[in-house]
Amino acid sequence: MSLPPESEIAAFAIRAHGGQRYGERPYLAHLMTVAENLRRYGIDDPELIAAAWLHDTVEDTDVSVSQIASAYGERVAAVVSAVTTSTEGATRKERMATTYPRIAATPGAVLVKLADRIANVEACWRSWDARLFKYRDEYPGFRSALKVEGEGDAMWDHLDKLLAYRSA
Repeated sequence: MSLPPESEIAAFAIRAHGGQRYGERPYLAHLMTVAENLRRYGIDDPELIAAAWLHDTVEDTDVSVSQIASAYGERVAAVVSAVTTSTEGATRKERMATTYPRIAATPGAVLVKLADRIANVEACWRSWDARLFKYRDEYPGFRSALKVEGEGDAMWDHLDKLLAYRSA
């Protein structure tokens, strides 16, 4: 399946998110940043860029994984599905423990999740958002579950610096 132009994928994602906001900004700002983060680190795979634009649609809107698969293909849908936070578990920690293995098992999903997490942490730094401490606290588990040597190393290095993480 050939993908439509990125502008059409972006427009679909923006429509799906409707009036949602990302802090003070339209949700478009977050989606665009995630896609740009992939490019910033030399990742120009059109399916991963599509997944970056769509990464929150299943979690935050009425769009289903099957709709994404029909419109954008199985690989894009698999990545979006993998990065969609599980609803299994009473706490965020339990939900992440269910989500991380799916991300790790889906080719390309770690890169999209990294691009998303970098966007979130950089936004926290810009606005002095207290969620930064949540991301910092959960980072060792995030890193341990998803870090594979040779995959997104520059992205991991940047996130390490953003969160002042030092491995033992």
